[in-house]
Amino acid sequence: MELPGGTGLGELVDNEDYYSLLNASREATQEELKLCYRRLCMVYHPDKHDSSKSKDASNIFGRVQTAYSVLSDPMKRHIYDVYGKKGLEADWQIVERQKTPQEMREEYERIQRMRAQFRLEERTHPKGSFSMTVNATSVFDQPYYVDDYYDDRMVFPDITKMALSQSIEVPLTVSQTATISGNLTSNNGNGSGSCDLAWRKTLSNSAWGEIDMQATDSKVFNFGIKGYRSLGGGLFALIHFPVSMAVDNDLVAINLPGLNATMGRVMGKEVFGSLNLRLGQGAHISTNLVRETSRFRLSGKLQLGIPHSFGVCSLTYKLAEEEGNFKLAVKAGTFGCMVEYGAEHRVSKHSVVAAHVNIGVPLGVNVKLRLNRASQTYSMPIMLSDDVNFMAAFYGTMVPITLYAAIHILIIRPYKRKAKEKEAEENEQSLINETNKKREEAIALVNMMRESTERKLTNEERKMGLVITKAWYGRFVSDTSSKSSKLVDVSIPLQNLVENSTLQLPADITKSGLPGFYDPCPGHEKKLKVVYKFRGRQHQALIDDKEALRIPLKSHSLQTDQ
Repeated sequence: MELPGGTGLGELVDNEDYYSLLNASREATQEELKLCYRRLCMVYHPDKHDSSKSKDASNIFGRVQTAYSVLSDPMKRHIYDVYGKKGLEADWQIVERQKTPQEMREEYERIQRMRAQFRLEERTHPKGSFSMTVNATSVFDQPYYVDDYYDDRMVFPDITKMALSQSIEVPLTVSQTATISGNLTSNNGNGSGSCDLAWRKTLSNSAWGEIDMQATDSKVFNFGIKGYRSLGGGLFALIHFPVSMAVDNDLVAINLPGLNATMGRVMGKEVFGSLNLRLGQGAHISTNLVRETSRFRLSGKLQLGIPHSFGVCSLTYKLAEEEGNFKLAVKAGTFGCMVEYGAEHRVSKHSVVAAHVNIGVPLGVNVKLRLNRASQTYSMPIMLSDDVNFMAAFYGTMVPITLYAAIHILIIRPYKRKAKEKEAEENEQSLINETNKKREEAIALVNMMRESTERKLTNEERKMGLVITKAWYGRFVSDTSSKSSKLVDVSIPLQNLVENSTLQLPADITKSGLPGFYDPCPGHEKKLKVVYKFRGRQHQALIDDKEALRIPLKSHSLQTDQ
């Protein structure tokens, strides 16, 4: 169920307002709060009620005490005003009392970040990927020699490569994390595998170091040391020293350490740039520049190396609310050129599908299908042609679009609609259950306050003071619809709040928190309608939920002076 104003179910369920409960303004002074508290204690103290009502009296009296204990403490009151009841659950004992509200807010946010970090580090983070490469060039490329054998033979795509990888992160301490991963690959019938272990330590808020080791089934061992350092002013540096060692019987060959160094800088709110240097095998120098906004991402890369140099420019247009994106990229270098285009779309909260087509020389035409499900990635690169074949490019573009459209219309859309309906039913039922619970509590309070209300009513009638004839609170279908299921009779609770022929309800507090009130229609706009007598004359007032009420007023009179 969609609620107005982005109100969540938790906010509707946990809607007790301490100010409303005490019938005090949010700007009330300590003296005013104390006066409100004493007035309620005189009404709801368990000693003032018989044994049949002592349980209900103890319940409301405890709630009143809790509200007053929070609002009478300046620090707790500030926390409650800014963060609500959830803010009171933080570890505020570490906050010094002389801190300013701004410092307290920063301290609270720091605590919340720490809590989130601990919750994160209590888990492992499994990540996995599966890739299957398909060679379908025989479907689009003609053989060199055409004869009856080729004409009569059925052509099937071949699976040329399969790869599987899995990794988990294991938090050792707050600042140390170990990552274990494994990889298996089969390429044209030849298999290989490796096992990786990495240990990372956070040295400070601006630096970390990492040691990684890899063992393969070909008796090759790789080692590496990484380091990261933030230099301030948007600058950072990343350095990696890789080392390889091969073992064959009694011989050991060690490859001299290489170097990967990256220097990056955030050059503005939307612009990021980096410079990378690699020494050793595949030596090159490259630069990367990225501008990213909420609507698009533009990036460019230039790499100079021996024997491979190239330049890449890509543009990604993002759909609203992170639903997906469209991408176009162009790459040209010493080994050829390539054009890539494609799109990805979020089909659910945890699932993203993508398809990208690559056309180039000497690459030919291939399409890559990908599914991301939570932390798992499944990909299928399909080689369609070894040449620039426009028919292969057409089918590589249209078939994924048509297939996805059919699946989306026939499967995904009905599934999401049913899931949304089910969620709405569950939310509706939760709201109904909570509303029924609040209604029972309100009824118990009204029954408990009947005796004191009767005394007040008799006293007001005797001196022709303020007498609440009828009062309704809730969503009004029509102003005269007193029997609407969305309205609750609050005549007794309001009469019980009358003091010396006056009744005042402050602004900016929901009336549902007043003793004897409850919210009959969570998520909807509510009003309070009061019909009352004063000096023998009939009056009427209709106000919004968070609007101030002060009665009696001459403007409320339904009778004109003769």
